[in-house]
Amino acid sequence: MRWKFITLGFLAALVVAPVAAWAAAPFGFVDDPTEGIGGASGIFGVTGWALDDDGISTVDLYVDGATAGRAFLGGHRPDVQVLFPGFPDSATAGWAFNLDTTQYLNGLHTVTALVTTESGERVFLNPVLYEFINTTANLVPFGAIDSPRPNTELFGNCDLGGPRRYSVISGYAVDAGLEIGDTGVGYVELLIDGGLWANSRVDCEFDSDRGGLSDCYGLRRFDVERSFPTLRDGPHSGFRFVIDVGFLLDFAYVPGFHVLTIRAGDVKGQAAEIAELPVTFFCDDFIDNEGSFGDIDLPLNLLTFSGTATITGWALDWEGISEVLIFIDGEPFGSATRGLPRPVVSSLFPGYPDSAAPGWSFTFDTNLVPNGSHNIQVVVRDQSADAVLTVIGERAFVVLNP
Repeated sequence: MRWKFITLGFLAALVVAPVAAWAAAPFGFVDDPTEGIGGASGIFGVTGWALDDDGISTVDLYVDGATAGRAFLGGHRPDVQVLFPGFPDSATAGWAFNLDTTQYLNGLHTVTALVTTESGERVFLNPVLYEFINTTANLVPFGAIDSPRPNTELFGNCDLGGPRRYSVISGYAVDAGLEIGDTGVGYVELLIDGGLWANSRVDCEFDSDRGGLSDCYGLRRFDVERSFPTLRDGPHSGFRFVIDVGFLLDFAYVPGFHVLTIRAGDVKGQAAEIAELPVTFFCDDFIDNEGSFGDIDLPLNLLTFSGTATITGWALDWEGISEVLIFIDGEPFGSATRGLPRPVVSSLFPGYPDSAAPGWSFTFDTNLVPNGSHNIQVVVRDQSADAVLTVIGERAFVVLNP
């Protein structure tokens, strides 16, 4: 006996049917937050969920019966997991699609989704009626700041005679439009506490000390292109601004809280503040030792290994790195090989002693530990006089050898 729920926005009906597991058809829902005819403009996020006994292969979006594109799968849906705990991937049953409504005429349109299972079954989900309302004045640029994270402490060398220390603000900006020549981002600006600091149209330059192109817009972003394939800016929508906090503190700013804002303007002159980031400015001589930082790329948490396993990641320290130590279950296993290239990390953290090649790698024989769950701990020793040790990451993994 299988209990099968059908939801329409909320749980509207309950169907109890004796369906064999192999015979159950795929099902799901196109979310309709408006609960009626809703308005949409520009890039509109269409979301929903889908489940099947065999697992979901693809979800394709349709507008008025014509294919619009393929949705991204794997969104977390704890509400669906509660209702259908026995289905494959019920915890990540969500899907999402960025629908470019500027590709359609203003007016009423029907949006639905075609679900295809791993075994080839196909089912259309519930249709949702939207009114697309696009005007040039409302289609302003949008985007996000990817790095640094909110409330990050940004340090600078306040001794202007010493080596410079830089902080990178990076992200993306895109723009949708209606008329020919009316789409695309024209410039991106960095504001500090509401005051203009840099404009990509006039301040962009290549500076090797600052890690390459600085105060620039138009950097390659494959991820944004995949999310917004219809937008002109998608392939080259990245921006990268570089600030010297030490110079700012000596110039006109005070230590403590500040707000970084990214403002973008399109080719027609319409501008919008697309992202805001709270940070704090400090001189690096305010503290004795900042410690190391970095990340573990592999293994992913709870990954299963057999035979030979490789651990990879990256690490940086303003005092320089002496050694990257690997511990398994609290026992030292050796030192990682250092000096591997990591271009993305190098671009985000210029000026560090090891920023040109911050990657590391460590390979070990999993037969040296018993089968079962284990814990990796990565510890970095810096080059300071005190040789400070910092834990930069931990991962749980499973060993399963014959």
